[in-house]
Amino acid sequence: MIHSLVNDAALVFFALFPVLNPPAMSPIFLEMTSSLPDEDRHRLAGLIGRYTFMMLFVVLVAGGWLLKIFGISVPVIRVAGGLLLFNTAWKMLNNEPKFSREEQAELKEKMSSRAFFPMTMPVTAGPGSIAVTLTLIPAGPLLSSSTWLSFFGNSAGIALAALSVFLFYRYSENLLRRLGKAGAQTISKISAFILLAIGVQIIWEGIRGLLAAG
Repeated sequence: MIHSLVNDAALVFFALFPVLNPPAMSPIFLEMTSSLPDEDRHRLAGLIGRYTFMMLFVVLVAGGWLLKIFGISVPVIRVAGGLLLFNTAWKMLNNEPKFSREEQAELKEKMSSRAFFPMTMPVTAGPGSIAVTLTLIPAGPLLSSSTWLSFFGNSAGIALAALSVFLFYRYSENLLRRLGKAGAQTISKISAFILLAIGVQIIWEGIRGLLAAG
């Protein structure tokens, strides 16, 4: 039983970690929160890690039913989320402010709301991680012990992935600051370009899914 639980947790973690990609996203997080003092940024990193777990856990529990109720398909989520990611990355590549002055003030005063959108969804846990989580929903009978065991293992894997987001967001600033302003900006631009490419890839996968379904 323990062996199966650990295997499920590891499988989910290694499925989500490359999609969440906290090493590449941490420079983007630092740039988007550059107006915040360190204490607030650390608190925000904790909130994003918590919201990442909560959102993906809700997707694991009720994602399939919610999509059926609202008549939304996974390809549609990918297209919509990919567009949001593309917009965020495009602004970063063109040195546009990530938040206006009013939004920066709101980020300081209403950190909890901004921590979820856009910092958690779609920047950190976007349509890619949602789509991956939807594929991990246990398919066995609801009252089966093996289904519940798989569910707990998957939940543990989501928790580990969310923890990795928090750790990278919280502690990678020390490494980036040692690189200096030019080095950190270079990494930030490369990360923004990768985010742009991820957005395009997610949009394309969504369009392919819609065309295949049609």
